[in-house]
Amino acid sequence: MLRKVALGSGVIALIPTISAATPVQESSKEPLKPPLMRLSELPIYEAPHAEYGEYIKSKAKAEKNSYLRSVIHPQVQAVREIAEIGIAHTESLLHTVQDNYHELRDRTEWIVQYLREEDNKEIRYGAVAMGGLTGFIFGLRGGIIRRVFYAGIGTMAMGGICFPEETKEIAKRNGALAKQYINIAYNFLYGVKPGDPQLEVKFPELSLPKNVSELTQLTINHWRVKNRSIASEKCEVECFEDLLFITILC
Repeated sequence: MLRKVALGSGVIALIPTISAATPVQESSKEPLKPPLMRLSELPIYEAPHAEYGEYIKSKAKAEKNSYLRSVIHPQVQAVREIAEIGIAHTESLLHTVQDNYHELRDRTEWIVQYLREEDNKEIRYGAVAMGGLTGFIFGLRGGIIRRVFYAGIGTMAMGGICFPEETKEIAKRNGALAKQYINIAYNFLYGVKPGDPQLEVKFPELSLPKNVSELTQLTINHWRVKNRSIASEKCEVECFEDLLFITILC
């Protein structure tokens, strides 16, 4: 029996055992609070109490900054992200509009140059006819005068694109002829005889916009005049209402 116990204990002693490693304590970089010292015990070249006081002040300042940062930073970050997303979408939309505008302008210039070539007279005649037909279709809901008017506008528009010089000359001659007939009708309405001094209608000089900036300025001026007229009409109506109210009270 003793022999078995001795053999068993010897076998157990031969089995290697592994013990848990003791955790390595990290050296703290934070300075420790120095103990109280007498005046005679204070070091000459070191100031542990002053260094510890500065450490406490810097730690409190860091905690204060971190608190403000934790409160303000999420809102600032959210606003900044929303602004960045809005700016990105705006830039993308602006680039898309610019690309579409440049593409449309290039295609329009290519079509205009193609229609103005001397070798494409048949195509230009067909384009002018299509312009007149398009204007006629737009004027189908009106009477014969509206149809002729819209067809003339479509024909003149396409003629100005395909035959610019010829269209200007025709428009100039037709304008002079129209002014002549208008003056004749004006004198006829007022009973002016052929031998008497003729009355003449003064036509305003109309200038078509040459570029987009002139068209924009013309539109702005038109809306300003319209808004002023509307404001004056409102003022007149309000004055009339006030006068009527005072009259009723009296």
